[in-house]
Amino acid sequence: MKERVVVFGDAIIAIILTIIVLELPIQTATNGMVDMNSLFRAVGIYFISFCFVANLWFQTGYAFNKIEQVKNKDLVIYLLLLFFLSLVPSATRLLIEDTTKQTLLIYGVLTLIVTFVMRRLIVALTGQALTDDEQRNHRFHELNRQDIVAISFRLLLLVFGNFFVKPALVIYLILPILAFLQNIVDREEDNLVATLDEDQQADYFQDRDQLWGNSVRRYSTLLRDSMKQGNDQDPDRWKQVMSEWEGNIDQEINDRKKHLFELNDSDKHHAERDIARLEKQKQRLEMQKAMTERRLNQENTHKKK
Repeated sequence: MKERVVVFGDAIIAIILTIIVLELPIQTATNGMVDMNSLFRAVGIYFISFCFVANLWFQTGYAFNKIEQVKNKDLVIYLLLLFFLSLVPSATRLLIEDTTKQTLLIYGVLTLIVTFVMRRLIVALTGQALTDDEQRNHRFHELNRQDIVAISFRLLLLVFGNFFVKPALVIYLILPILAFLQNIVDREEDNLVATLDEDQQADYFQDRDQLWGNSVRRYSTLLRDSMKQGNDQDPDRWKQVMSEWEGNIDQEINDRKKHLFELNDSDKHHAERDIARLEKQKQRLEMQKAMTERRLNQENTHKKK
């Protein structure tokens, strides 16, 4: 059933993109020459819609790949999403033919609805794919936070576009590109998490901010790694990340041990429990590094043969 749903959705999205490009109006002047200004504006607006639809296809396709079966509720949400998405060609044509505050508002409201429904679908599919309650709750919290930011920004953009039409068009162009890059980063991080067992995954999400230092460094590093040729087949790509992770754990253990004598009995007991937890976490990480090293050596040996 899942395969039929995905194929159906892919067909609808392909038709939508085809309709958008077929409806590109090409205006000619009185002398028969093509109006290049209107043509470039039309192609630019088409590119905005293309990026928006393509980004939706990427996000939903990746989310569906994580599950084995489509629930009835998710199917209804997906069909509702495709319905609103099918209105994008008409809204795009209106925006191309007459780029005004009203047509921009129609386009903005429609893309806002599509974005909201899509994000809710992704949250539902992600929850179905995760079996660990702690990971599911953490992922839900992160996705909901991203959704609040995305929807709030689009609402503000609707107001902004009512006063500044052309700058709002530029922002509508940038949004799907940024969203596409964010999807690449999320996928790259998922590839890392998939190599860890459940305990290590819980450790990773708990220590992620400390491991990467800040969100900007995590985003830039993951994006850069994802662009490397053959990155998906290189199990050695996370060895440096794991080494830094292990170094952070060692530092935290040493810091806690140094301050043990300054604590009272109750706080000392809690600190000792935290140290024991960190040491177990370190052991699991060392085991994962050893497994990665063995897999790398086996693959290198197989390539030589």
